[in-house]
Amino acid sequence: MSNRISAARLFGWSDLHVDYPANLARLDELSRGDYRQDILLVAGDVSSDPARLLRALALLRTRFAEVVFVPGNHDLWVESGSRINSLDKLHELRAAVRSAGVWVEPFDCELGGRPVRVMPLLSWYARPGEAGGSLFLPKPGEDPELRMWADNHRIKWPALPAGESPATHLSSLNAEPANPDDRSATVVTFSHFVPRVELIFSDWERFQAGEPVSGNDRAPEFNFTRVAGSERLDQEVRGRRAAVHLYGHQHRNRDRVIDGVRYVSHCLGYPAEWTARDTNPPRHDPLEIRLNGSEA
Repeated sequence: MSNRISAARLFGWSDLHVDYPANLARLDELSRGDYRQDILLVAGDVSSDPARLLRALALLRTRFAEVVFVPGNHDLWVESGSRINSLDKLHELRAAVRSAGVWVEPFDCELGGRPVRVMPLLSWYARPGEAGGSLFLPKPGEDPELRMWADNHRIKWPALPAGESPATHLSSLNAEPANPDDRSATVVTFSHFVPRVELIFSDWERFQAGEPVSGNDRAPEFNFTRVAGSERLDQEVRGRRAAVHLYGHQHRNRDRVIDGVRYVSHCLGYPAEWTARDTNPPRHDPLEIRLNGSEA
């Protein structure tokens, strides 16, 4: 792949979960002509099966000029008794994806003649008390053991250096920030995990004020803030002077500007969510991310 490419538009999508046949079919239904000059950012959770993940990315590669990928937690699941751990799988997966012609590292491009720097960010969530800065907020009635959380059984980390957590270790693998004096390109970063706690809530201001918030909590015992993301991730976003950051993980679509950075989440999610969402209507196509200051 060349070091600099030209494209017409930039799109984002996350949580494709192609282990569900309906999700894989949705990818297959995408136009073969509408996106041929465009770039797609895929913000993780494609499949826990490497072969199926590569098949999905290859399918997207036939629709888009370029595809860029960062892994999510589902992508790093390993089977019980596996010969590899989740960190091994990360490195093997990135090598396979790269060999398939999909970007996993930062690159510069031109979008309609505008210089843009695309920066995928490896990330993980920091649990309460872990290095990296957890996004944890207490929740009445929660299960602090997160017994329903599949990562407790499917994610296997090796021993990490003293003082490191998965969140800080994966962060250390990212490319260094661009020269802070070089402001010639608009920077777009993306990750799977959530960079700020405000993004978790549909009514953050009401939540802060202790007022009732909208939406139905379908799992009262599950506290997502324990496994949402990390403060370290937002420090990386801002250290790279990002104008826009795309993320996923929560299966909630967002588009907000916080302290000068625009945060966008656009998830395909699970088929059951396509009809269950009341305050989060489904969008079954990739989202165009415009960089002219207007909303997508």
